Amino acid sequence: MKKLFFVLMIAALARALPAAADSVTLAAVSGNSQGGVSTAPYYLSVNGGADISVMCIDFTHHVTVGESWQANLNNLSAGDLSETRLDSYNTYREMAWLYDQFVKGAGPSGDINYAVWALSSASAMSSPGWTAGAQHWYDLATTTDLANFSTVNFTIITPKDMTGVDTPQEFITETPEPAGLVLVGSGLLGLAGYGKKKFRKVS
Repeated sequence: MKKLFFVLMIAALARALPAAADSVTLAAVSGNSQGGVSTAPYYLSVNGGADISVMCIDFTHHVTVGESWQANLNNLSAGDLSETRLDSYNTYREMAWLYDQFVKGAGPSGDINYAVWALSSASAMSSPGWTAGAQHWYDLATTTDLANFSTVNFTIITPKDMTGVDTPQEFITETPEPAGLVLVGSGLLGLAGYGKKKFRKVS
C-alpha cells in the first residue's frame, strides 16, 4: 500500500511538470525592424505547442520563419551553462534584465534588443541599427547592480548543434512561475504527510 501511494504521488507530480522540449520552430517575427534587422518579439513553437514570445540574443547566427531545429532549454538560475553559447552567467543575467525591461515596455524594442545583441557580440555596435538608445540600454545593463535580480523564471533556448556558422540563433524567454504547479506540489506534500501518519497507525 505504501509503495502504491508513492507511485501515484510521483505520477501526479510528473504530470504537473512541463516536459523537456527539444523541437523548436520559428513561427513568426513581430514585424519590428531596426537597421534592416527584425527585433523582438520573435515567436517560437516548442514541441508543436502554442507560440511563445521570445527575444533573440544572438547577433551572429540566423534562422528563417518556418525553420525547425533541435534545442536545449536551460533554466538560467540553474547555473549550468554547458549547453549554452556563452560561458558567462553575468552576461546572461544582463540579457535577462534587458528582456525584463522590454516585457515591461520600458523602452523601444529595437534599442533594447540591440543592447542584448551587443552583450554577446561587439559587432552589433557597428551595425546600421545601433543607436544612442541602444547604447543607453547597453550602459544600463552593464552598470546596474543586478545582484538581487532574480533569474529563476528565465530560460535560454540554445540549438543543440552549435558547431557550424549557419546554426540557429539563441533566444531568451521569461515564464512566470505557474501557480498551479505550486499548489499541486504543496498538495502532494500534504498528502505525503497524511499518508505517513496513516501508515504509522497501521504498522
